[in-house]
Amino acid sequence: MIKYPTSTSVLSPASLPDNEDILRDILLRLPPLPSSLLRASLVSKLWCRIISDPDFRRRFRAHHYKTPPLLGFFFQDFNDGLQSRQYVFIPTLGAPDGLQSRQYVFTPTLGAPDRIPPACFSCHSKGSLLGFRHGLALLKCGPKAIVWDPITNYQCSVDIPPEFNINRHVRIYFGAVTRDDSAGPVAFKLVMVFYDIFERVLCASVYESELGKWGEMISTHTFSDIFKPSVMVGNKLYFLIRRRSGGFLQFDLDSQSMAVIQMSEDIPIPEGSLVQALRTEDGGLGFAVVSKHRMQLWGKTTISGGNVVRGELQKKVELDQLLSLRPSTNKRKSSVIGYDEVSNTIFLWTTMGVFMIQLESMKFTKVAEDKCIRGYFPFASFYPC
Repeated sequence: MIKYPTSTSVLSPASLPDNEDILRDILLRLPPLPSSLLRASLVSKLWCRIISDPDFRRRFRAHHYKTPPLLGFFFQDFNDGLQSRQYVFIPTLGAPDGLQSRQYVFTPTLGAPDRIPPACFSCHSKGSLLGFRHGLALLKCGPKAIVWDPITNYQCSVDIPPEFNINRHVRIYFGAVTRDDSAGPVAFKLVMVFYDIFERVLCASVYESELGKWGEMISTHTFSDIFKPSVMVGNKLYFLIRRRSGGFLQFDLDSQSMAVIQMSEDIPIPEGSLVQALRTEDGGLGFAVVSKHRMQLWGKTTISGGNVVRGELQKKVELDQLLSLRPSTNKRKSSVIGYDEVSNTIFLWTTMGVFMIQLESMKFTKVAEDKCIRGYFPFASFYPC
């Protein structure tokens, strides 16, 4: 016979721990979502005091530094009017003659209560958005590079080396920024790369904010026909420089050297395909090959002698089945227009709109009805901690 406890034998609920060291260890393990610390701070005065401590917030960021949440994305607005639930920042700083004002729109991707109001992010700079990393944005504004933190609205303007501005009509720029936490909360390294169309030369240099100066100029001869935001694997940056053959520019931040990486002939890239560099779940270099309504995901790559990358096919994805794409007479093919290396999430343009796809789980969300193929810039960061 089952014996049920009487009312006098029922244990009272355990009280919340009041040991501050234990509490800190517990609170450090909260998910790094925007609402986590705010909601926890409402539990008690003790919890609020611990969470408000700047030292705790630094530890919280350090504990989750590999997994900042994907807050949303920016894209260039080609329309005259504002779109609903989106915030446009219009750059205003000076720029050379002929530089057109660009408008970039922020769209949040998290649901309530973690959804960030779009109006929280505004930037006062002019030029081209080159990408995000470690919560920092990089823009090129005429002869200057602008590093911007949307969370704090911190901005730093850096003069681009004069060697990069010999003839702006034949030079295409791209670059990357990385936060250097070991040197301070606003320390960063900035890599700028330009391509001389006539000479077919890629040149690069690194700026370190702590030193306040650029390093030596390095260069390599190659052909390039596209410039996407880089993907960081370990301490190396990979820029896609060949749209269809999948050639990469590898930039080593430690040695400040670069090399052109070719795809192995064993990796089939059908005619009309597009290639996107990836950072795989195990932290290695991977890539996606998108052809019509199919996407192939490659990983376990190695770079052998002669700078040739080889890999293993990890997954085939039939995009029309995954996304329930309808047949279309539109001749434009599906295309990867953005990528977040932290969450391993791609933004895919299709004739039915833009989809955000997490590549491990294949969970997808439609994020925009967009008829234009344009760059989407994912923004992952801690907010507001």
